[in-house]
Amino acid sequence: MRLRPTLHRVALVLSAAVLLTSCSGSDDSGSGGTDGPTAQAEGPKAQRVPLRLDGITDEVAFGTPLEFTVPHGQIDSVEVAPEGGEPVEGQVGDDGSSWQSAAPLEPGASYAVTVVASDRLGMEHTLTDSFAVGGVPEGNRLTLSMQPTDGAVVGVGAPITVRFDQEVTERETVEQAMHVASNPQVEGTWHWVSSQEVHFRPKEYWPSGTQVRLNLDLNGVQAGDDLWGGRSYDLDFTVGKAQIATVDAASHTVTYTVDGVTAATWDTSLGAPEFATRNGTYIVLEKFETRQMTSCNANITCDPNSPDYYDLEVPNSVRLTWSGTFVHSASWSEGSQGSENVSHGCINLSAANGATFFQLAQYGDIVTVANSTRGPEDLIQRGDPGMADWNLGWDQYVAGSALGASITTDAL
Repeated sequence: MRLRPTLHRVALVLSAAVLLTSCSGSDDSGSGGTDGPTAQAEGPKAQRVPLRLDGITDEVAFGTPLEFTVPHGQIDSVEVAPEGGEPVEGQVGDDGSSWQSAAPLEPGASYAVTVVASDRLGMEHTLTDSFAVGGVPEGNRLTLSMQPTDGAVVGVGAPITVRFDQEVTERETVEQAMHVASNPQVEGTWHWVSSQEVHFRPKEYWPSGTQVRLNLDLNGVQAGDDLWGGRSYDLDFTVGKAQIATVDAASHTVTYTVDGVTAATWDTSLGAPEFATRNGTYIVLEKFETRQMTSCNANITCDPNSPDYYDLEVPNSVRLTWSGTFVHSASWSEGSQGSENVSHGCINLSAANGATFFQLAQYGDIVTVANSTRGPEDLIQRGDPGMADWNLGWDQYVAGSALGASITTDAL
C-alpha cells in the first residue's frame, strides 16, 4: 500500500532533474545553478561547467616542454605559437585533458595559446592565454664562432667550421639543429674534429658558383650538462673559382689551375729532408701581407747560434696549417727554387710569384703536395684545420658525424 507514494516521489525527482537540465546556464560563468539537495544526490549538476587552463604561468622555464591541463574538460584542439611564427608540435595526453609540447620552446620568445575544449555536457569552450619563455642564463649559454664569414667568397675546398667555446657532450642533438642549404644541392656531412669543433664539407669539392646558407637553430638546444644554446646563427657564402695549386716536391714545381685550366707553373723549394713538407691536401686558412716567423715559434730552435735559427718578416704569407706551414715569397731561396728543397717546411716562391699567389688566394682554396717524404697523419690526428677535411676517405669522414650518415643539403 506504500508503493504508490514512493513512485510519486521518484517521478518528482526525475521531473526536477529534467527541469534543471533544460534551465541550465549557457556561459562560462557557472550561472544557472541547481535547487535542492535531491538533484545533487541523484545525478550530476546539469549545468555548463566553466573550464580553465592550468599550468601556464607568465614565464615558463626554458629547456623543458610546455605542459598544461584543462580540468574537467576534454581537449579538442590546441594552438601554441610565437608571435608571427608557426605553431609548435605537441600531443594531447591519454586522459584527454592534458597537453605537452614535443620539445622545449624557444628561450626568450613570447607565445599565445588557444585551446578549444569540451565540458562534460559536450559544450565547447575557447580558452586563451599567453606567456614568455625564460632566457638562457649567461653562465649556461653555448657560444661559438663560425668560418667562413658571412658574405664571403670561398674556395671549392672550404669546409664550414663551427668552433664552440664550451665542450659539447650532446653532439647528436646539436648536429640535428645544424642545417646546410645550397644551390645546387650536394651530398655532404658534419664531422666532429673534437668536442669543441665540427666541420661540414661536401663529398666532392663544391661546384664553382654554389650558394650556401648555414642555419644553426640552437636556441633552446641542450648541448651538455647545464649547457644550452641561447640563440640561432645564420651565414651565407658563395663558392668562387676552383683555384688549385698542385705542388710536386720531386720536380720542385707548383702548377696553378683556375677552373681546370692551367694558369701558371712556378718554381718552388719545399722543406729540406730534415724538415720535409707533408704530403696531402691542404686548404688555405688565412693570409697576411707580412708575417713575423721565427724558428723558436716553429719549435725548431730558439738558439741564435744554431744554423737553423731564423727570425724573419716574411711577405705574402698564406697559411695552410696551424702548425706553421705557409706558402710565401722567399727571395733568399730563389737560387734553389726549381732545383732543391731547402726550406724549414714551407712552400717557397719567388717574390713575384709569391705576390701573385697571395693576391689570388682565398679561404678554402686547395693546395696539394705530392712526392715528399712525410705524411699528414700527425696533423690529421691533431685536428689541424688545414688538413682535417680532405685527407680522409669519405667513409672515414662520415664516421665522424654524430648521426653516422651523410646528408643532402636542403634546397636554397
